[in-house]
Parts: sequence; C-alpha cells; structure tokens
Amino acid sequence: MVDIAYIVPSRIPGTAANAIHTMKMAQALLEVDPDLLTVSARSTGNYSTDEIKSLYGLTNPPEIIRYRSNGRFGIHRFNFRAALLARRKGAMRVLSRSVGAAAMTATLGIPTIYECHAPPQGFENKYWNLLVGSKQFKRMVVISHALRDLILDTIPMSQNAEIIVAHDGVDLDRFVDLDDAITAKQKAGRDTSRPIAGYAGHLYAGRGIEIILSCANALPDWDFVVAGGTKIDIQRFQDQAKQQRLTNIEFWGFIPNAELANRLAVADVLLMPYQNNVAVSSGKLDTARWMSPLKMFEYMAMKRAIISSDLPVLREVLDSQTAMMVQPNDPKEWIEALTALKSEAIRVPISVAAGREVLQYDWRKRADHILRGM
Repeated sequence: MVDIAYIVPSRIPGTAANAIHTMKMAQALLEVDPDLLTVSARSTGNYSTDEIKSLYGLTNPPEIIRYRSNGRFGIHRFNFRAALLARRKGAMRVLSRSVGAAAMTATLGIPTIYECHAPPQGFENKYWNLLVGSKQFKRMVVISHALRDLILDTIPMSQNAEIIVAHDGVDLDRFVDLDDAITAKQKAGRDTSRPIAGYAGHLYAGRGIEIILSCANALPDWDFVVAGGTKIDIQRFQDQAKQQRLTNIEFWGFIPNAELANRLAVADVLLMPYQNNVAVSSGKLDTARWMSPLKMFEYMAMKRAIISSDLPVLREVLDSQTAMMVQPNDPKEWIEALTALKSEAIRVPISVAAGREVLQYDWRKRADHILRGM
C-alpha cells in the first residue's frame, strides 16, 4: 500500500519544462511523504541516478515507474495502466497531471487531485466530464489565477470543483551560496567591467529571442548569454546574429538544471522577454494568458535584477519592486531598461526585493499546499 500516487504524462527523462516540473514536484512530494509512487511516460534511453540528479537539479530523486505513451492510443493506454497500478498498489490518494488518469482513478474510488496546466483540449474534455462527475474528485490545482478564471469561464461544471492556485516553485536551498556576478565573472575568466544580460529557457516562438538580438545590436558594451534551446533553434539564431555581425551574444545550448544557476551567475541582469503569444514544446498551445514560468522563480532566487515582459499573468508574482516590467515587443523599452540597470544603485533594490518575495515559492511549500486537508 502507498500513500500518494503521483501520475504525470511527462516523458522522463526529458528536457521540456513539464519534465523538470514533474521531477521537482516528485522530489518535494517524497519529502512530504516517503510512501510515494511516481508514474510517468517513458522517454527513450535510461539515465543513471547521478545523471537524473544533474539533469533536474535534484538531491533525492524518486524512483519512477515509466509506461509508454506513444502511438495513436498511447496516452489512453498510459492513463489506464497508471490508474490500475495506483489501485493495485493501494494508493490512498492520487495527484495527477493527466486528466485522463485522474478521471480513471477517481472512477476507481481513489480520492484524486487533478493538477491542470492548460484548459482541456479535444478528447480531454470527455475525460474532464467523467472526472467532475465522480465523488472522489476532491480538488483541482491550477498554476495561476488567470488559468483558474479561464477554466471557470469556459468549462462546464468547473464551478462545482474545489480549485486552488499553486504557482510553480524553486529549490531555494540550491541558491544560498550562489556567487555574485563579479565573483562568477572572475571564476569564468570574463572581463568584470562588461555587464552581462542572461536568458535561460527554450527558444520557441514567443520567447522573445529577437528582442535579445535587438538589445545586443544596440548595446555593444554589454554581453548577452543564452542558455537552452534545440540545436535547430540555436543554429537559426546564431545565423541571425552572424547576419547582424553581433559579437557580443553567446548561445550556450542546453545546460543541466544542476549547473544552470552557477553558469548563469555571471549575469548582472536576467531577461524574461515573453511575447503576447508564447508557444510550448508541442507548438499547439499559446500559454501567454495563464503560464507560470519555472525560470521566473529561479531568476528571483538568483537575486539578480530581472527585466520582464509586462504580461498580466506575470504580475501575479512580479511587480515594479521585484522586476522592471516593460512592453513585450518594444525593443526600445528593453534597451532603456538595460541601460538603467547598469547602475548598481538601481539593480540591487530590485534583486533584493525579488529574493525576499521568492521565499514563499519553495517546492516543498507547494506540495504541502496542494495536499493540505487530504
């Protein structure tokens, strides 16, 4: 018998944001209750425990049972197998990021929490109707107030569900001894007199990499470092930088989460240039209205000044005290913000305020909040 079954359709191992979120939450749930069963979708390849720790920045990764989810009916088979496993293991409660698995475990009589990161799409609506009709559907978790409001406005019967908001989180302990920017530059053999602006994340459409290129072109006295992206996306933006004859921008490629903060510590300023339409790995969803970016909380924990697109959903966490909020698609505003942040007197209060605000977003606190009362 297990206490909690955590069911996620994310493919593990993987580098998508949903996979990172999955592993961070699984570790936090393990801290809350060691009697944890984690079930995920299967990705190709097998990683050692040390590789998993590095890939996701974990200290105590959980054991995971992985089922295939590929093919035309793959996700349905995954949902069915995961739900049956939870019942066979005697799970006392289920937390699922798959609406299908949640519907099945609730139907099987297991108290179920569904964690929702986007409105139901296509066939997911049938699972949703099954889920909300079950007495064992106890709670829905959403990642922003904007997503909660969207679901309440557009999805039938959602008004009958208990909905709680739990923004994404961060491993605060990993940032306690992070070097300041000057020290990090010295260790990296960089010129400490040159300010650096950093970005971490994928390079999908709507992530604002074009804004960063514009800033690099306008501010030759700055260096720009970009961590993340697929080989194809990196090559595309490197070609654009070459065409613009930019020599002050570096594309680092993928950096394991365990190493990312130390590598990015050279940055004086961190950038979140999300546009009004933001794609995810599938390319099928625009998440700009309801997202809760993982990078936002890690940026805040790094205690660096942040420049962020002024999108309503990001203001659920950030404000003018914790970040410089600028219009998403206006390069002039980004350039002006960077110019202002060359001043330490302006940077420091912003970074201190962000570091103080992020304390409430620890992954363990998030897990406690989701399970409270269950």
